[in-house]
Amino acid sequence: MILLWFFTIVAVFGLPNIEEEQEEDAAPPPVPPILAKIGGNVEIKLPQVANYRRFIRNQDNPALNGDQIYRVCNGKNKKTCGFWESSQTKKKFPSGTTTYNKNKKALIIKKMKKSDFGTYTTLKMQIIQKVQESPASGK
Repeated sequence: MILLWFFTIVAVFGLPNIEEEQEEDAAPPPVPPILAKIGGNVEIKLPQVANYRRFIRNQDNPALNGDQIYRVCNGKNKKTCGFWESSQTKKKFPSGTTTYNKNKKALIIKKMKKSDFGTYTTLKMQIIQKVQESPASGK
């Protein structure tokens, strides 16, 4: 009787598809890196939050390597906002002009410096976006 019931259920609903379940658990596809030039501008699509984080791996100057935090200015934090600083040493780092554009929903960096290339995210790591130096175009 149980066997008959099982075959009736399978005939009506079918066997569960294991491949469909595995596809749902798969990680989202990686986001392609943003290519930018030194001295150029870049828009990094990130949600609007109070603080942003970047991980820098600058082989030319190892002192710039590490985790850095940027606080968006809100009128109450004038002394601690508007610049990138090391999360460990609280030292300020050179950077292009960094702002957040609410209309474009993007972190904007103008006049990129070598120290600006790295991996950008929010503090909660909701979205991760890599910014790389674009390869030199052959003339």
